Amino acid sequence: MSSVLVDWIQESNSWRNAKELDVLDRQEKEYTFLKRSDDYYISLFNKIFKSLTSGTFSSKENQQELLLIAKGLELYSVQSTRGNFFGVNYAENILYASSIYYLTDYYTTSVILARMFETEDYESEIDQFIHAFLIVNRNVRNSYMDIFNSFLETGNQQLLNNVIKLIDNKLKTSDPYKFAPLLLAKKLLEKFSENNIWHSLTRANPDIKWNDFILNKIDNNWVLFPSQESALKKGILIKDNSFSLQMPTSSGKTSLCEIIIYNEIVYNNRKVLLLAPYRALASELKYTFSSRFKNLGLTVKTLYGGHIPTREEKEEIDSVDLLICTPEKFMAIENHIPNLHNSFSTVICDEGHLLDDAHRGLNYELLLAKFKNSNNSQDKKFIYLSAIIPNIETINSWLGGDKDSLIKSHYRPTDLSYGFLIEQGVNVNKIFNLKMYSKKNELIDFSINNLLTVKEDYKYKNPLTNRINIYKYNTFKAKAISVAMRSLNNGSVALFTPQKGNTGVKGLAEELIKQINLLNFPKPVDFSRMEELLDLITYFRQVFGEDYILTKSVMDGFVFHHGDLPQFVREIIENCIRQKIVSLIICTNTLAEGVNLPIKTLVLHSIKRFDYSLERMVKIRKRDIKNIIGRAGRAGQETEGIVISVNPNEYNYIEEVISEDQIEPVKGYLFHIINDITNELKDDRFLITNELIDQKDEEFKRLIDSIDKSIIDSLYEETIPDNINIILESLISKTYSYFQSDNDNKLTLEHIFKLRGSVLSPYLKKNEISILKESDTTVRIYEDIRSVINLQDDIWQSFSLPIGEDSLGYMIDIILSVKHLQFDFEQFDEINDIKLTKELITKIIQNWVDGKWYQTISIQTKIEVDDILKIILFINSNIYPVISKIITIVKGELQKHEISISKDLEDLGLFLQYGINSRVHLNLIELGFTERMSTLSIGDWIYNNFKNLDLNDKYIVEMIIKENKAEMKEFLIHSVPNISLNVFNSNLRNF
Repeated sequence: MSSVLVDWIQESNSWRNAKELDVLDRQEKEYTFLKRSDDYYISLFNKIFKSLTSGTFSSKENQQELLLIAKGLELYSVQSTRGNFFGVNYAENILYASSIYYLTDYYTTSVILARMFETEDYESEIDQFIHAFLIVNRNVRNSYMDIFNSFLETGNQQLLNNVIKLIDNKLKTSDPYKFAPLLLAKKLLEKFSENNIWHSLTRANPDIKWNDFILNKIDNNWVLFPSQESALKKGILIKDNSFSLQMPTSSGKTSLCEIIIYNEIVYNNRKVLLLAPYRALASELKYTFSSRFKNLGLTVKTLYGGHIPTREEKEEIDSVDLLICTPEKFMAIENHIPNLHNSFSTVICDEGHLLDDAHRGLNYELLLAKFKNSNNSQDKKFIYLSAIIPNIETINSWLGGDKDSLIKSHYRPTDLSYGFLIEQGVNVNKIFNLKMYSKKNELIDFSINNLLTVKEDYKYKNPLTNRINIYKYNTFKAKAISVAMRSLNNGSVALFTPQKGNTGVKGLAEELIKQINLLNFPKPVDFSRMEELLDLITYFRQVFGEDYILTKSVMDGFVFHHGDLPQFVREIIENCIRQKIVSLIICTNTLAEGVNLPIKTLVLHSIKRFDYSLERMVKIRKRDIKNIIGRAGRAGQETEGIVISVNPNEYNYIEEVISEDQIEPVKGYLFHIINDITNELKDDRFLITNELIDQKDEEFKRLIDSIDKSIIDSLYEETIPDNINIILESLISKTYSYFQSDNDNKLTLEHIFKLRGSVLSPYLKKNEISILKESDTTVRIYEDIRSVINLQDDIWQSFSLPIGEDSLGYMIDIILSVKHLQFDFEQFDEINDIKLTKELITKIIQNWVDGKWYQTISIQTKIEVDDILKIILFINSNIYPVISKIITIVKGELQKHEISISKDLEDLGLFLQYGINSRVHLNLIELGFTERMSTLSIGDWIYNNFKNLDLNDKYIVEMIIKENKAEMKEFLIHSVPNISLNVFNSNLRNF
């Protein structure tokens, strides 16, 4: 490629980005290509034509050049820039740009660009065919599309060859004007003949009839990504050994899983378990696979959350084809359905890097070890997925894979560009330029000057004095906010920060509101869908109150997302971004937890968080940053992603992430536990004993608790004390920790498990393993709880609804007496500077079950809403689980004496979890109406209108719903916000 054309392409990229960011008038430089835009266009088109005639699409160098050519052509058709050029047919031009993206494997970018126009915008049959082909539209009727449609419906390769032959014949006699589009169509079809869903799947597994599967997808997708193709070519469908896949975010992982799942169920006659460590991810996968497999006759069940499976759920699990579940939930279910893991022959492990996670990693690893240790382990097939594990080869070997079953792909269907904010000048003359570059294509490097300037962006009139002031811009918080607002001109923006409070999400939200009010940046509200935004404001006003920072944020057109927010609120916010109701979100890494959202630009405020154990700020792991960065530029939603950093002190670290330099390996949380114990033994030169463990601090005991819990979950009621060591030795040898450990760590692992086995042996003799499993406790916690409960107390049998302060206070008294929980209370008080008293906890829970929202609870307790959310999160994570354990233990003890526990008490955990105080509300939830606001309202409506019926009976409540749909809808229109109403109506469709 000539140096002049390269210069023009770089210029045009810089010019386009500056224009789309609305800072073109600040560039203070000439763009040569604009003066010679006709020559530029002709040069681009000539380059394409030469490539079409020579067929040079395969080499990496040629692909990079062609991508630049396509990017240059875009200028002449996209809405933001085409007004600067004349004499170009916008619709025809985009066909060539889109086709080049297609021919270089950027299929989703091709579709997005081509869909800027309608097929009716084209006059000739061949142009209409190319456009319909690019946008995956089967509804066009002409001589080319009719034959092509027949191929799509049958997979008959001869029909595809006939279309190519028809085009070939036209090429021989065509005039110069028609020659180019005919040649373009031929090249597209030749590539398509090698990569189409019929060819790819029948080649991957010729022994299965793919017709139903393909015809179910053909209206939406015709081709596979290179990352998906590489997995199929490796034999992932026909080989029984385990596979591990490293695929970047948005590279087709879910669609590949769909193919694998269908193949495993239909071809191999296997039940499939999909382990999704995050609740939000499990929910998203439930929607995806339920809708896709429904027409194929395959059954899908998704389980997450804290309840015990009902009889109906147990039956569904037993007969389901695909079970989507979190590892913790699966282990809990297996306590009620023994040997459940033997039912699933194929296990898909999503977000595999979470083996290292402090909260999920141990359960994840030991569940996989349990699968490997099962009687039919030779029949197990693992599919292990992650975007960010550098040592995936080791994990693949652990799971039984080999070099031929390891798939590593760097393919992304959308390119990522990286920007670094560079300061120049001083005081009022200070400016901030944006240095951009692409890891994939060095020719895309360019700068956008004056992205921010003090003179133009940070001067404002003080509303009190009417004097011109300079805004305090020189903090990373201020710059991150300014860059995020400037980037709104270019699409949806996520502003990432690792922390939640004043130095993180909350501080950024307050800074954003401040800049909206004082400075002249693009306003988030101007990029929002106002009708839906008003619905969101109404909803959050009722939940949080008008003065809460999230409500204020929504009123200004943006949202935020972090771990202290309730799960249902996070899901609402995710949906707002997904539907582009708002275009700017401030978030922590909770938004990167497996959920795919249409983000164009990701702005990094900071990559440091406060580590309470070290009492200082630390950089977050490189692989976590890599995962966050991967969220920019979602395939099918954006043509590219942009990542911008504003802190020069972090640039080197981020550059190391981009170049994948020294990304942290995944060792697994169990390995870290064992390694720490090994090192402690070496330092202190003693052999650890159970007596010594009892003398250790609470944090160490909790590490041991996690091991105890894994042992308990691995045992069965038929286990006898004499064979426990054999069982444990077998389980240990299957762990990832053992697989990668040196001799010292292996000895520690074996020794610790043997020690803990000796603690469990008496419980095996007393046949008490089942109560440990059902109550989800370890021996230490079980005995702790047993020591504070009085089985003679009337409350266990007499407890009844509604929940009152006396009965609730009784349970809180027990909770406050449980020794292991005192550590949690101390930690909470220290970190949050809040004293959790019995009165405060009781008041908050009582208000919650009585149907109150966070604003009201805040007023009642005189505690800020943010702190109320932290306390409720603590209650959900620490208090409710212990209440559930207490009730389960009491129930088991009473059953020994043929005494039944109160049904209302048995379900107390559900009442507390959902914030309800009557059986009619619980019946609604069990019938699928889990949105709290509408459930509370409709439950009261049912009670007021049908109090003469037995509303404790779920089937009577179900009958009322079926017979009164219209009345309930009308009632809710006037009693709840539209967000609640819409969820209720959606659930109502199931009746």
